[in-house]
Amino acid sequence: MAWKEMSVAETARSLGVSIGEVREKQHLIELIIKERKTKKLSQQALAKKIGVTQGRIAQIESGVGTAKITFDVLLNILSALGYGFKIVPRKAA
Repeated sequence: MAWKEMSVAETARSLGVSIGEVREKQHLIELIIKERKTKKLSQQALAKKIGVTQGRIAQIESGVGTAKITFDVLLNILSALGYGFKIVPRKAA
C-alpha cells in the first residue's frame, strides 16, 4: 500500500519503525518530487542521472513498493538534484 493511503502512525506500525522516521522519509520524498518538477526533469531523466529505472522513481514518488526504502537512497536522489547535507545535534527538549 502506498504511504499516501495510510496514516503516519499506521505506516510506522506496519513497518515496525518510529513515526519520526516515517515523517522524515515522507518529507524527503515530497522534496524529491518538488525539486524534480522545479528543475523540469522527467522521472526518466532523473532515473538516468542516478542509474535506476523510471519505474523505480515512480515507485519512490508514489510510495508503492517503498516500504523499506532507506535514507541513503533518498539522500542519493536529492544529492543528484543538487542538495547537500549536514548533520547537526538537536537541542535538548
